Amino acid sequence: MKKLFFEYGHGLMEANLPDNTDVFIPGETVPDPPHLENPEEATRQAIQNPIGMPPIPELVKKGSKVTIIFPDRVKGGFQENSHRKVSIPIIIEECLKAGVEKKDIKLICSNGLHRKNTREEIRSLLGEKVFNEFYWTGQIVNHDSEDWDNLIDLGWDETGNRVIMNKEVYESDLAVLIGHTLGNPYGGYSGGYKHCATGITHWKSIASHHVPHVMHGDDFTPVSNHSLMRQKLAAVHLGMKE
Repeated sequence: MKKLFFEYGHGLMEANLPDNTDVFIPGETVPDPPHLENPEEATRQAIQNPIGMPPIPELVKKGSKVTIIFPDRVKGGFQENSHRKVSIPIIIEECLKAGVEKKDIKLICSNGLHRKNTREEIRSLLGEKVFNEFYWTGQIVNHDSEDWDNLIDLGWDETGNRVIMNKEVYESDLAVLIGHTLGNPYGGYSGGYKHCATGITHWKSIASHHVPHVMHGDDFTPVSNHSLMRQKLAAVHLGMKE
C-alpha cells in the first residue's frame, strides 16, 4: 500500500491506496503549461476585444442594468490573481466608462443548489475593494433556486426539461458570467453554458441533469460532446437564450 495526501478543504486528507494506483500530480507528473506574466493586462485585452460580439461600451449606456454572475466558493479561486478578482473590476470599469451608473450593477453568486455563501466567503472571492463598494448597498447577493419572486419560468427546452432562471439576470441589459477553464469530469470545462444551466436556475432545471440516471450513465465519463449530461446542459442554456 502507498500513503498519499490529497488536498481537502484548506488542508490535506490522508489515504492508503494499492501500490498499482496511478498518481497524477499537477505540475509534476505533467509539466504545467506556460503561464501569463501579467494576467490582469491579458484579461483586460480579452474583455476589451471579445470574440464574436461587440465590446461592453457598445452594449450598455446610462440606464442599462448590468448583472455580473460569479461562481461560488466550490470552484475555488481565493488568490489575488484569481479569475474573479482580476476580471470583475475590469468589467465594472468598462461599464462605468460606458455611462452605466454604479447603482445599476448587481453581482450575483451563482451557487445553484449549493448552500448560500457567507458574507466572509464572498469577501474572500471578490476582494476587499469590490466587496466594500457593492455589498453594503445590497448589490452582492446569492442566487436562490427556490425564490419564485426572483425567478422566471421560460417553459421547456428542446428535450422537454424545465427552464427556470434568475429573473434579474434575465431582465438585465447585459449579463456577464465569470467562468474559468477548470477541467470537469462532465460537461468539459467549468463555466460557459454549464455555468448558467446550473448556477442561476431553479431546482427543477438542475434536476434534469444532476440526477443519477444522467450522472451514472455509461456515457458520463470520459468527457464527450455527445454525452447525455452535455446535451441536457446545452439544452437548458439554449432555452434561456430563446
